Amino acid sequence: MNDQRVNPEEMLNARARQIDLAHHGDFDLGKVSVQPSLRRINGPAGSAMLEPKVMQVLAALADPVGSIMSRDDLIERCWDGRIVGDTSINRVISLLRSGLKEVAGDSVVVENVPKVGYRLLVTDIPDAPAPVRQPEAVGANVADHLPKDRRWLLGVGALALTLLLAAFFLLRPAGQAPIEDVRIVMLPLESGEAVDPIYASGLEAELRGAFAKVGAMEVTTSESAQMLLDEGIAPAEIGSRLDAQFVWIGNFEAGVEQSTLSFRMIDVASGNELFSETLQSAPDEAEYLPFRAARAVTTALNRPVRGQEIRGTVSGADFRLYLVAIGLLKTRDGEKINAALEILQQITTRNPDFAYGWGALSKAQFLKLEMDPEKRAANTAKAIEIANHAIEIEADSVEALKVLGITAKDADTASGFLGRAVELDPGDTEAWFWHSVTQLRFILEGGDPLSGAIHMIRIDPLWPASWTGSGIAAQFGKLEVAKELEAKILAAAITPSQRLFAEARLARLEGDLSTSLRKAREASRSASETERMWGFNLQNRFLRILLGMPNVDGIAIPRQKAPASIMDEVDLEVLPARGRLSDFDLTGAGMWDDLNYVRGALPLYLQYDREGELLSDYDARFSGHADFLEFAEQSGEPERVIPDISVYMVLALRRAGREMEAAQHLASLEKVMTRWRDADLDWIEQKMVLLEYAALIGDEAAAVELVESLPRYGWPYTISKIDPTIINLLRGDPLFDKVRNLPEVRAVIEPINARLKAERSEIEALEL
Repeated sequence: MNDQRVNPEEMLNARARQIDLAHHGDFDLGKVSVQPSLRRINGPAGSAMLEPKVMQVLAALADPVGSIMSRDDLIERCWDGRIVGDTSINRVISLLRSGLKEVAGDSVVVENVPKVGYRLLVTDIPDAPAPVRQPEAVGANVADHLPKDRRWLLGVGALALTLLLAAFFLLRPAGQAPIEDVRIVMLPLESGEAVDPIYASGLEAELRGAFAKVGAMEVTTSESAQMLLDEGIAPAEIGSRLDAQFVWIGNFEAGVEQSTLSFRMIDVASGNELFSETLQSAPDEAEYLPFRAARAVTTALNRPVRGQEIRGTVSGADFRLYLVAIGLLKTRDGEKINAALEILQQITTRNPDFAYGWGALSKAQFLKLEMDPEKRAANTAKAIEIANHAIEIEADSVEALKVLGITAKDADTASGFLGRAVELDPGDTEAWFWHSVTQLRFILEGGDPLSGAIHMIRIDPLWPASWTGSGIAAQFGKLEVAKELEAKILAAAITPSQRLFAEARLARLEGDLSTSLRKAREASRSASETERMWGFNLQNRFLRILLGMPNVDGIAIPRQKAPASIMDEVDLEVLPARGRLSDFDLTGAGMWDDLNYVRGALPLYLQYDREGELLSDYDARFSGHADFLEFAEQSGEPERVIPDISVYMVLALRRAGREMEAAQHLASLEKVMTRWRDADLDWIEQKMVLLEYAALIGDEAAAVELVESLPRYGWPYTISKIDPTIINLLRGDPLFDKVRNLPEVRAVIEPINARLKAERSEIEALEL
C-alpha cells in the first residue's frame, strides 16, 4: 500500500478547501488517471463516469492520498457543510468503490477506518517516467536555424501537430471498447426429485444475478417466462415474446457425492442451440456454481468476465441455507419471509463477511409485514442499518442497494442506489418497479417513472405489477404510449384473464367505464390473487368512487391508520360522526397520523361546516405554523403535504377569523408552489396542485387554462389509484365553488358529468 506521509498542516488546509470540479486539475492514483472536470476515471480495465458528488469525494480523499477524512470533513468539502445523513454518504462511498473497482480492480481502494472515517489507498504505482526534453527548448533551437521570414511555418506546423495529438487523445476510446447489450431469458430451473423446490428457486435467482454481474447482461427469470413455459410455448418463441436474444435452459441435480448443473443456450433468431455445458461440484461447494455458470455463458458469448467467486466468505452449508432463504423471499408470503429472516440472521452471524447474505437480510427485514406504523418504521430503520452494513462489505450488493433506494428520503440517494441496482442487474423487475416508484415520488427533482414502467413491461409484461405502466403513461398525457404498452401485454398474454384485464384498461383509457368494469370482473373470476389485486381491486375501487357508487365487492384495500369502513365513507364524500372518528383515534392529535385520511377528509370538514372540529384537531397537534412545517418535512414529501393540507387550512382559518395563521399557510404554500410551477413536467398531478392553488387565490384565468388541459390526460377516467382528491373538481369540494361556475370550466366538466351519469346507469342496469 502507499506509504506516503501526510503533513498535518497540509491536511488541515486541504480539508478547508471545497471541491470545485470545474477548476480542479487532473491527477493520477497509481495507474488510474482522474479527470475531475470531465467526471471520468481511466484505469487498466477501462473507464467510468462518476456522479459529481462521487467525483468530489474522490478528489477530497486524494488531497493528499492516505489522509483520513472524517464524515464531517467530507460534508464540509463536498456538501458545503449542509446537513447530510449517513445514508447519502454511504451511497457516495459505495458508488466510488464500484467505479474504482470497475476500472482498476483492487489497485485503488477506499478504506473504512472504523469510527474515524475513510482514506484512499493506492497500489501498483507506476515507475517514474524517464526525463523528457521540453518542447519549448527544441522549438527554440529549430527556430534559430530558420530565416526570420520563414519562422511562421514553425508555428503552423506546431499548431497542426497539436491538433493531431488532441484529436488522437480526445477521439480514441477511453479504456475498453463498449460491448453490446445482451438480453437473456432464463427459464425456470428444472431440478431432480432430491432437490427442494425452494432451494432450486433460490439457486435460480442466484444464477440470474451472477449472469448479470459477471457478464454485464440483462437476464430475466420473469413470471412471464414461467407462464409461457407452462403453456408449452417453445423456448425460442418465449425469447421472442420477451424481446430477448437468447434463452437459457438449465437442470440441477443433487446427489450424495456431487451436484450437477447442466444447461444450454438457445439462439432466439434461429431457434438453434448455441452451446451446452455441464458443471459439477462437491455437495458442499455449490456456492461456486453460479459464478462458474455465468463465466461459461459470458465466455461463450465473447464478453469480458467481471467479478470473482465468493470463495472464503461463506461456508458451503450456510450457502445452501442462503439459497433456501432467497427462495422463501421470492414467494412474498408473510410466514415464509419471517422464516427467511430467521435463516439469514443465523447465516450472517456465522459468516460476518458474507455481503450478499447481509443484503438479503436487509430485504427480508424490509419486507416483513407489520400493520402497526411504529413497528413498521422500526423494521425499516433496521433494514437500512443492515443494508448499510452490506455495502460497507461489498459496494455492489444489489439487494442492499434496492433497500437503501426504496427507503431513501431524498431524490439523489434514491436515484443513486436504485439506479446502480438496475445498472448492475437490468433484468431485476422488482428493482425496476422500486426504481419507478421512487422516481414518481421524487418527480419534482427530475424523476422519470415512465422509463422504468416501460422497461418492466418489455421484460416481464405478464407480471401484474408491470400493469401500472399504462396508468403512468396516462398521467403524463401520453395516451398513445399507454395504448401501446397495453398492446404489448395483449401480445404476450396467454390466459383469458390477462387478455381481459388488458382490454379493461384499454376501455378505461377511452372512458368506457361500463365495458372496463364488465371485462375486469369477468377476468377476476379466473385470475390469480395477485392478478386481481393489480388488475381489478384498485381500479374497480376508484372507478366506483368516481361514479359515486358503494364498494359492493367487499374489496379490502390496504390502509394506514383509518380502517376501511371509515375510508369507504370518506371516499364517497361522507364524513363520519365525531364519535366514530374518536373510536379510531382520528380526532385530536391522532388525526394527523394518517395522511391518506387527512387528504380525503379535509374538504369534507369544510363541506359539512365542521371546520371547528378540524381546527380543534389542528391545535391539538401543532403548537404553531413552524410545528406544522416540521411535520411536513418529517413526512419526507413536504412538497406534497403542504399543498394537500394548507389550501384547506387557509379556508378553515379564514372562516374562524384567524387571518394571521391563514397568511402563514398561504406564504409557505407559495414557496412550495414555486417548485411546482418551475418543474419541467407535463404531468396531471402538477396540473391538479396548480389548479387547487389557482382556485384558492382566485386566479380564474389560470384555473380555466388548467381545467381545459385535463382531458389530454384522459382525466378523470384514467386515474388508477385511490385518490379521490384528484376528482374534487367534480364533487362538492368548496375550494372549487367559484371555479365550477366559470363558463369555460362548465364546458369541460358538464360533458364529463353527463358521461359519468350514463356510465353509472349502464353499470347498474348490468348489475355490475
